[in-house]
Amino acid sequence: MSSNSETNGIELVFVGVAVFFLVIMGWLMKTFDVEWQTALETAPSLIAWLVVVGGGIFFGIKMETGLVRWGTPLAIALLIPVFKPILEEAAGVRDMGGLVLNNMVSWYGTGWGMSLMFFGILIIGYGLLYWWHRRNSYYW
Repeated sequence: MSSNSETNGIELVFVGVAVFFLVIMGWLMKTFDVEWQTALETAPSLIAWLVVVGGGIFFGIKMETGLVRWGTPLAIALLIPVFKPILEEAAGVRDMGGLVLNNMVSWYGTGWGMSLMFFGILIIGYGLLYWWHRRNSYYW
């Protein structure tokens, strides 16, 4: 195999990754009606989340463990930090030249609001899983 065909493969992968990144950014901008800077801040963490969750689902199914079921509340809760820039923009947090203006910010754009959502999802999700597990178990 010549080095020319290897280079073309690497270039093709790079172009594919760049196009995927731009598609994710376009989807974020259209879906959440945010500026490109906010989409640029959100896209890398969303792609990392997709890779980790996709890998967890793949290995959880392949190993036939309860990883998918017991990891679902954590995966959903981790969407809060992933979408933090979008939540802040939607809530009214504005950063102008290093000065953060947060007058009249909605509760979900603050640190405690995001923490409340994160831990609320974890508590409700694992509470439901525990309840379903206990209800279907004869040994409890």
